[in-house]
Amino acid sequence: MGFLSNTSQNIKVALKYHSFKLASYLADRLPLRFSYSVAKLAGDVVYFGLKKHSANAVSNMRRVLGPDAPWQAVKHTARRSFRNYAKTIVDFFRYPYMEGDDLRVAVPLRYGVEHLLEAYDRGKGVLLVSGHIGNWDLAGAVLMSYGLPVNAVADSFQPERLDDLINGSRERKGMKIIKLDTSSLRGIFTALKKGETVSLMFDRPENANEGVPVQFFGETAYVPAGPGAIALKTGAAVLVGYCMRRPGDKTFYGAVEPAIDYEPYLTGDKQRDIQKITQMIVSSMEDVIRRHPDQWYMFREMWPRTDEHDAEVKQKRFWGGTRDVSVASS
Repeated sequence: MGFLSNTSQNIKVALKYHSFKLASYLADRLPLRFSYSVAKLAGDVVYFGLKKHSANAVSNMRRVLGPDAPWQAVKHTARRSFRNYAKTIVDFFRYPYMEGDDLRVAVPLRYGVEHLLEAYDRGKGVLLVSGHIGNWDLAGAVLMSYGLPVNAVADSFQPERLDDLINGSRERKGMKIIKLDTSSLRGIFTALKKGETVSLMFDRPENANEGVPVQFFGETAYVPAGPGAIALKTGAAVLVGYCMRRPGDKTFYGAVEPAIDYEPYLTGDKQRDIQKITQMIVSSMEDVIRRHPDQWYMFREMWPRTDEHDAEVKQKRFWGGTRDVSVASS
């Protein structure tokens, strides 16, 4: 049994690795318009097939678009977010083959670089915060094009050779990877102490016992304390950055918001200060999401649901289904 189990595991590992290589090869060779068309179809399949995730997306989009938004608009935007996420996966597969010229063509418009350079000149390190929005791999590539040392906090992939393929391609483009594990904080503090840039995503929903409470689109949500706690401990500059898909799917634009001026609001109360910094980060990201709601890929339950909310879910057929509006592709 042990031999069969190990053999089965080895086959799964090999399939995972070679499937990624094949998908990456095809994404690089096939016309991008064709790949995106397939991605949109896949996004629709996931949206209609995985009802829990689509329900979460619609629930989240309800908060983003506001209580006065028509339900069909809410569901249409949530569906577009699945399509755009599938396109982002195509870009993820293409990324190992992309070179400097490809990146310049893909992201011709860039805003706010002066904010990043000013923060870097302070010498205390830069904490560049983003969320599951737009295309984060291209965002990192844009940063590296300015010659700044960039460290990205990233998940590891299994098997190890798949990790070498994915994170290795990022490192070959000049990015330093801080693996998301028990030693990641040490790596973050070391990079910031050197005055380098550390990029991380913060918008993972937490439960009330572990997360920091913030006002997010008018309701209380709980998000990780990490960015706020790191900024408070190190004095690093905190900026919000992102790379967004432009209409037509041909190019992106990258942007860095002005540094968050949190120091005047510090009180000496650690928990209160972390909450304040976190709130300022969330408020900045809220503006970005409001401008590009269909490029926010939050398929988890961002806000705790109430009994009243669940009743509204059932009444409005929140879960997608046959009444979901058919719309033109994004």
